[in-house]
Amino acid sequence: MEPFDWMEMMEKMQEIRLFSSLHIRGKREGAASPQELDVLSRILLSDEPLTPLDLAALTGLSKSAVSRLIERLEKKRFINKQYNKKDKRSYTLYATPLGNEELDLACQHYLEPVYKLRRTIGEERFQQLTALIEEANDMLQKEAEQ
Repeated sequence: MEPFDWMEMMEKMQEIRLFSSLHIRGKREGAASPQELDVLSRILLSDEPLTPLDLAALTGLSKSAVSRLIERLEKKRFINKQYNKKDKRSYTLYATPLGNEELDLACQHYLEPVYKLRRTIGEERFQQLTALIEEANDMLQKEAEQ
C-alpha cells in the first residue's frame, strides 16, 4: 500500500463530511430522522419483505441500532411488523400508508439540496459523482465483510 499524506487525507475527509452535513436539511417537526428515513425507504423500495437482519446488512448498522430504529418507526406508525407463523420471534417489515406519506414529504424536504446540486453541476458530472460514491461504498462494504 502506498503511503499517503495524512494531513491531505484528513482535509479530504473533512470535505466529504462537510458535503454530507450541508445536504441534510433540518428536521421537520415530528418527522422521521435521516436514519429512520433510510430504513423506511429501504423497506418501501425493496422487492421482497425485509427483516431486521436484512436491514442491518443493508445499512451497515448494528442489529441493536436497527431494532431501536424499528421501534421508533413503529411507534410513529410508519411501519408494521408481520410475524412469522412458525417462529413468533421472526418478522418482516411493511410500510404503512402513513409511512408512505412521511417518506413522500421527507423526500421533498431532504432531497432538494441534492436536486439543486444536480441542476448546478449538470447531469453528466452528477452521474460521475454518484458513480464514484457508489464504487467507493461497494469497495468499503466488501472490505468490512472480510
